[in-house]
Amino acid sequence: MSIELRSITKTFGSFTALRDVSLKIPDGELVALLGPSGSGKTTLLRIIAGLESFDLRPQSEILFQDRNVAGQCVGDRQVGFVFQHYALFRHLTVMENIAFGLRVRRSKDRPSRSAIRDKVRELLRLIQLEGLENRYPAQLSGGQRQRVALARALAIEPKVLLLDEPFGALDAKVRQGLRRWLRRLHDEIHVTSVFVTHDQEEALELADQVVVMNQGRIEQVGTPEDLFHRPANAFVMDFLGSVNLFHGRIEAGKAVFGSMVLDSPDGLEIDGESAKLFVRPHELELHTKPNGAPSLRARVVRIQSAGPLVKIELASESGQEVQLEMSHERFREEPVAVGNDVFVSPRDLRVFVADYSI
Repeated sequence: MSIELRSITKTFGSFTALRDVSLKIPDGELVALLGPSGSGKTTLLRIIAGLESFDLRPQSEILFQDRNVAGQCVGDRQVGFVFQHYALFRHLTVMENIAFGLRVRRSKDRPSRSAIRDKVRELLRLIQLEGLENRYPAQLSGGQRQRVALARALAIEPKVLLLDEPFGALDAKVRQGLRRWLRRLHDEIHVTSVFVTHDQEEALELADQVVVMNQGRIEQVGTPEDLFHRPANAFVMDFLGSVNLFHGRIEAGKAVFGSMVLDSPDGLEIDGESAKLFVRPHELELHTKPNGAPSLRARVVRIQSAGPLVKIELASESGQEVQLEMSHERFREEPVAVGNDVFVSPRDLRVFVADYSI
């Protein structure tokens, strides 16, 4: 089931939650709606589900497989919805929770008791909770409850699966394990799925496509690789992953950031414009002496060597904090200590100047 949103706007009184949003979600893909709090991602998800209306305009449509469902109620859209806080019935067992959507169907559409029992057993196998069908939600861990919530959504055989921050209430280790499990599950069932998250790592690890939202608008849509390595603008670059931001200006065709001078965008007459330089911590190189490359002078403030990478906190001459990451092997080749003066040069970077970037 493919999904297409055309020119969707949603206002709550004087507040505009979505601003003329258009989006295409291909059949069978796992898509993440990613953005900070208040960006409109949950509102968009609820509109897809039919749990929220949108501002009626002639050009606004919601298409499921090229069929406009804007006027359909939730029950007719064949959508499964998974909430952040599980929303399980506490007085029902695991089996009864999963079977709930099947048992409340209209008589003519309701499966037989044996068919419902077989379906629940199949889903218990799918979510790897065989043998726990008679337990109550209070007897399950947070990760198990979320899997039961997912099975309940899948029981009605939805054409579209929607998940609103499904792992937000779980601790980091459980969340990481469930992410891998959900990706494997999606590869097995191939139902078109959309999930909301503000966790960049979660979106990049799980999704086929990521939709980055900000202030009710879509900033960029692409694969995790596209967004991380080819951000469309400064917001996407800054929002996705750790990044160092330096403020500078364009002078005589050069981008100047303190003592570091770089080539500005080719052929653009933009002298006097302010510029932003973004460099990820792992794309910075550290040297104890100048090596001829454009660099910033800085002082080592802190070194953290526990973990797969050595993380070094620096302070530039202007006092700006700089984060750098390197391998343990590289650190052994050129060791430094707190208080040392060093030179930092970017191996890869992005410069954004107004509407231009390099």
